[in-house]
Amino acid sequence: MAITVLTGGGIGWAAPAEGTLLVDEPFTGASADARFAGYGSACLTGAPSVTGIGDGLHPLGGCASAVGPVPPSGGAPFGFLRLTDDLNDQSGAVLFDQALPADEGLEVVFDQYQYGSTTPATPADGISFFLVDGAGGLSAPGAFGGSLGYGKKLPDDNPANQFLSGVDNGYLGIGFDVLGNYFGDWEQRGSGCARQSPAGTPFRIPAPGQNMVTVRGPGHGTSGYCFLTATTSNFTTTGPWPSTLPGQLQGPLTAFPPGTTAEQAAQLLEPSRRTVTIQLSPGPTPHVTIDIDFNHGAGAQRVLEFDAPNPVPATYKFGFGASTGLFTDVHLIGNVQVRSLQPLAMLSLAKSADTSRAYREGDVVDYTYTVTNLTGVPVPDIRIIDDRITGVVCESTSLAPAGQPGDSTSCTGAYTVTGEDVLAGSITNTATAAGDDDRVVSPEQSVTVETEPTPPPSPTPSPPPAASPSPSGPALANTGTFPSPMIFFGAAAILLGVITLLLSRLISQRRSD
Repeated sequence: MAITVLTGGGIGWAAPAEGTLLVDEPFTGASADARFAGYGSACLTGAPSVTGIGDGLHPLGGCASAVGPVPPSGGAPFGFLRLTDDLNDQSGAVLFDQALPADEGLEVVFDQYQYGSTTPATPADGISFFLVDGAGGLSAPGAFGGSLGYGKKLPDDNPANQFLSGVDNGYLGIGFDVLGNYFGDWEQRGSGCARQSPAGTPFRIPAPGQNMVTVRGPGHGTSGYCFLTATTSNFTTTGPWPSTLPGQLQGPLTAFPPGTTAEQAAQLLEPSRRTVTIQLSPGPTPHVTIDIDFNHGAGAQRVLEFDAPNPVPATYKFGFGASTGLFTDVHLIGNVQVRSLQPLAMLSLAKSADTSRAYREGDVVDYTYTVTNLTGVPVPDIRIIDDRITGVVCESTSLAPAGQPGDSTSCTGAYTVTGEDVLAGSITNTATAAGDDDRVVSPEQSVTVETEPTPPPSPTPSPPPAASPSPSGPALANTGTFPSPMIFFGAAAILLGVITLLLSRLISQRRSD
């Protein structure tokens, strides 16, 4: 694995992503994107306060009473995601349990605030951002304390304790570590790993990786989560291991004046804001860069880059974690945005028609379209663009963010078959879905139906020709066979005989007279 460690001020700002926005959650309101779930002490300061939260997985809601300088509850629209307050032995995480595509790369931008320790000589612990394989579930973080909610650990390195698992299907765990234990392999954090932390397995005071960004790799259960790299100039096994970060991860705020409002708290927290940008380039061999704006006038600075572990998952899920122990700090998150580095289709389109029959001229083909939002932002102005059909009607013209009710709608359209379609033998038409004033579109979808000519009508039997009328009246129907010629000759002979007899008698009478 190629690893580049940057010292001093880094080599500059990461290029802004031009891809598709997948998640946009500022955590300033009384509620948040429903795809985020809270764990442990995680809560929203923008929501009204509650009496208790619980230790496990829960919907993100209000915060319970707090220790230390935390923003006041009910502070929307000036709220934050609070992972911990200053209480000892707090563990908080937020988990995004929807798979995001990895092939087109990923950029994650967020603000983090760590400040206000009640143990200022040893503030603790730190904040982690982690990715997991999107093919599995994400219902719980990993071990906390020095493992920052990502890795595994044997608490206090005591064999009598239960070995705690890391996050399921972990892929990459990036620790923004103020205390410094995430850097070391104490508590069996690196057990079974081919590559160990430079600080090894001893318990060290002070912790070996103070004010450091440390990265750990894939793991599942109690296997893996091995040390990959960190922002230090010393990778030997002989300490100390100085951090190369060009600023402090911990912010300067120590307290809020009595009666501070939520808006005032947000303003007072501004000097403690650290904006982090993490980019994973498109596969199959992603390169990872980490940039931090320490909010001290130098802008965003590259602090670390390295090749991502292989194999690369097809999709990612992600989370944030933080904790306190004997030592404390307040840990907040804000303004989370996730986008692909390369454009993705923001809408999906499914199109169907009855293809089990052939259509004739004048028949109507009925089409159904299903449009679904693939992104984490609402998409208005939904319409269907079909190369043969106008006037397609949709049940809704606005889609909610992916994973929320209303993220999909159905549309219908009809087409009347023409004589030209029948001659062609089939009809193929192609459609796309568009939204946000046609700024976002879906991939094209086509459907083909068969056509056939209308069969000619069945022939009707012709009536017999009418007989010619005779001069003396209507002709009688012929009810017998046609007379033989001999009958005519016999009748003629008889008639001739009768005429001869009458003439003979007439001549004899005249002679007698």
